[in-house]
Amino acid sequence: MPSFAETTGGAKPANVANAGRSVGAVVEQRITIDEPLPLACGRSLATYELAYETYGRLNDDRSNAVLVCHALNASHHVAGFYADDPGNVGWWDNMIGPGKPLDTDRFYVVGVNNLGSCFGSTGPLSLDPATGKPYGADFPLITVEDWVDAQAQLADRLGIARWAAVMGGSLGGMQALDWGIRYPGRIATALVIAAAPSLSAENIAFNEVARQAIMTDPDFHGGRFGELGEKPRRGLRVARMIGHITYLSDTQMEARFGRQLRDGLRYSFAPEFQIESYLRHQGEKFADYFDANTYLRITKALDYFDPALRHGGDLAAALASATCRFLVVSFATDWRFPVARSREIVKALVKSRRDVASVEIDAPHGHDAFLLDDPRYHSVVRAWFDRIAATLERGNATGSAPAAWTPRAPRADWATIGGWVPQRAHVLDLGCGDGGLLAFLATTREASGYGVEIDDTGVLAAVRNGTDVVQSDLERGLAGFDDGAFDVVILSQTLQAMRRIETIVAEMLRVGREAVVTFPNFGYWRHRLQVMRGRMPVSPSLPYQWYDTPNIHLCTVADFDAFLGARGCRVIDRVVLAHGKRIGLAPNLAGELAIYRFRKA
Repeated sequence: MPSFAETTGGAKPANVANAGRSVGAVVEQRITIDEPLPLACGRSLATYELAYETYGRLNDDRSNAVLVCHALNASHHVAGFYADDPGNVGWWDNMIGPGKPLDTDRFYVVGVNNLGSCFGSTGPLSLDPATGKPYGADFPLITVEDWVDAQAQLADRLGIARWAAVMGGSLGGMQALDWGIRYPGRIATALVIAAAPSLSAENIAFNEVARQAIMTDPDFHGGRFGELGEKPRRGLRVARMIGHITYLSDTQMEARFGRQLRDGLRYSFAPEFQIESYLRHQGEKFADYFDANTYLRITKALDYFDPALRHGGDLAAALASATCRFLVVSFATDWRFPVARSREIVKALVKSRRDVASVEIDAPHGHDAFLLDDPRYHSVVRAWFDRIAATLERGNATGSAPAAWTPRAPRADWATIGGWVPQRAHVLDLGCGDGGLLAFLATTREASGYGVEIDDTGVLAAVRNGTDVVQSDLERGLAGFDDGAFDVVILSQTLQAMRRIETIVAEMLRVGREAVVTFPNFGYWRHRLQVMRGRMPVSPSLPYQWYDTPNIHLCTVADFDAFLGARGCRVIDRVVLAHGKRIGLAPNLAGELAIYRFRKA
C-alpha cells in the first residue's frame, strides 16, 4: 500500500510529523458482505469484501459518523500509521485527527477501500469464488454508483443510518456527490472537493492514453498477466507519469523543477532534466504497488460518472433529489478539475434551491492541492465541521439554518430592507460578508437564499455561521444564477466598491424581480464640508482614508436618481438616513446613507 508521499508525489504536509495530533497506530479491518450487489454493468457480485479503517468514537445516537471516500490510487488508509510500518502515513493525515479540521475527538471517521481496488477490498487480485482463481481480467467494470451502494451496505453493518458528512476529493468528491443524490435520507452534509460533475473530453482522453499504455504493453496479455507471472510495468509507469503531470500545476512544476539538470547535458534519451527523473521515479514506484487491471477499471469509473445523464443532461434535475447541505471546494490552479466545473455543481444546486457553500482557493499546487496544507482551505473545512459539531450538540444534524446565529449589531439599513423583503422571499445578497443580513432576514422574514462574497475572511465567517455562500467576484457578473431566480437581489453598501456598476445593476435586475441597493451619500453636508476644507471625507458611512479606501465610485442621491432614470428603472421606495433616522427634506444634502428599492420599468 502506498505511503502519503507516494500518493502525493512526495509532497508531505508539514503537520504529518506532529505525532501528538495523529490518530496514532491504526488497524485495518475487513468485512465480508454476503448479499448480492447488482452492478451498473449488468453483472453482480454474489459476495464481496471491503477493507476499512475507523478513527474516533461513535457517539451514543450514532450521529457523528463521517465517511471519507478516496481518489484514484488511494485506499482506506486515510489517517494514522501502522505499528509495523510507521512510515506508511494515511493519505489525508494532515486533515484528519485530534484537533485537525476533521477532529477525531468529535467525529467517528470511516475510510473505506473501493471495490475493484488492489488494497484489500474485492477486486481483480481477489479470488473468484466461482473458479477459486484470481478474477484478473474477468473482474467486472464498476462505477461510482456501485461503490456508493457498497458503502451503504457497510454503513448498515456498522449501524450508521445517516452520515453527518460524506467527504472526498477528486474521485472521492464524485462519490460524495452521488451519496447526496442517491441516498438523500442517509447523509446530512457532503464535502465535494476538487471534483467535477462529469469528466471533460480532455480528461477522458488522458485516461484513454494511460489505459492504452497499459493495454499495449507486451506483458499485459489481455489482462491475464497474473496467470503468467508477469506484470505490465512499462505501461503502468507511463500511465502514472501521464496522470501525475495532470495533478500538478505549471506553477508548481516550474517552482520545484524548472529546467534543472541532473548532471548536465549528455545528449541522450536518459533522464537529463530533474522533472524527467522525478516522473520516472514516480512511475517506477507506482508500478511496484498498483495493479494494472485495477487502474483500468478505476479510470473507467471516472469516465462513466455523469449523474446528469439520467436526466437528459440536466444536472440541476439530478441534484433535485438531494436534501443535504453541500460544501464545494475548488482550487484556482487545478486544470484537471478546474474551478469552472465546481461552478457547474454550485449553479445546479442553486437552481434546485439546495443548501450550498462554495469556496475557491487560490493555491499554487494544482489538483494535488486538496491533499496538501493550505491555511485557507483547512480553515474552511474546520469551520464546516465546527458547524456540524455545534448542530449535533443542539440535536440538529444538518448544519444548515443560517438563522441559528444572531448578528452582533444589525446595521441601520437592515430594518428598512427587512420591511421591503416579502415574507418567505428568496433572496440573493451580493457582498454578503459574514452572512449577517441573510441571517437577519431569515429570522425576521423567514427568507431563504444565498450570499455572494469574494473576500476569503468573509467567506470563512459565512461558512462558520451556516450561511449559504458562493465565493465569486461580482465584477464577473452573476452567470451562476438564472434569470428571475430571486424575489429580491440586495447590494448593501457595496455599490461604491464596484468597478462595473452598470453591469452589476443590470445583472441584479436580470436574476431578481426587485433590486435593493444601499450606498453612502457623498452629497451629505458633512462630506461636502470636509471636501470644502480641502480633505477627502471620513465618516461612519465612509470610514476609510483616501489612501486605503476600497471605494472607487462615490455618488450622491441625485446621481443615483439620474442613473436609474436614464436606464428606465422604476424606483418603488427610497429611504435616506442620517444617524439611523429618516430624512424627509433635502435628502441629497442631509442624508448620510441612501437605500433604494427598484425594478425594471
